[in-house]
Amino acid sequence: MTARVLRCAGITLTLLALAGIGYAADTGVTLYEVSERVTFDPDPGAAGVIRRNATSPLQGFAALGTPLCPSTLLISVPRIDSCTVIATGTDSVSTVSGTGPVSGTFDVVVNAPGNSSVHVPDLPVISGTFTGNVDLSLAVLNHIPLGSIAGTFTIAQVADPATGILIDLPQPVVLPFKGTFRMPFTRDARGRWQRSDRSNAAFYLADDLRSVQPVRSFERSTGFPVVRLELSFGP
Repeated sequence: MTARVLRCAGITLTLLALAGIGYAADTGVTLYEVSERVTFDPDPGAAGVIRRNATSPLQGFAALGTPLCPSTLLISVPRIDSCTVIATGTDSVSTVSGTGPVSGTFDVVVNAPGNSSVHVPDLPVISGTFTGNVDLSLAVLNHIPLGSIAGTFTIAQVADPATGILIDLPQPVVLPFKGTFRMPFTRDARGRWQRSDRSNAAFYLADDLRSVQPVRSFERSTGFPVVRLELSFGP
């Protein structure tokens, strides 16, 4: 067995071990919708039903020691305390039920050789797909800025630490996950919720449906507050 295969086998074993461990939301993955393209289209399977079809690039971070940021990455990227995750997701949500399927691709990325220290990470070291279902019924039907998601990540490729080349895993690693969407909002003079924009302070709603969390400066894209997606691993 070559050293290259041994290295990749080590990463695979680490991922497989992590796949069986559950994590709290604050030690999983937090992603942000950098932008979004939305269309409203007739549902081909249900007469009179309109679906909200959306595609969004996502970017965020995975905590070190979690399945999308295994500690074995320290071999090639010393001193990291989290991993940058980028993704592109597409969902199709019924405007009647507020639910629908979601799918997409993702990469865990590090700074490529030759980049400056402040360059956005761009070299994939873990790559794969995700599928699942979203439930935006609170937002669609009740105008409450929360949603949920459940599904699986499938890690299909990892990078050889010596060369940086992505290599197919002989056994893809499947990771169940669940999560919460927090949609930014603001309040008018009477304290009523409104959609947020670039010119006002913005907030995320907590799980108790009463408490609010201020949108921080890094939780904006070109000034706009963005949707935050908090993910945790496990059934």
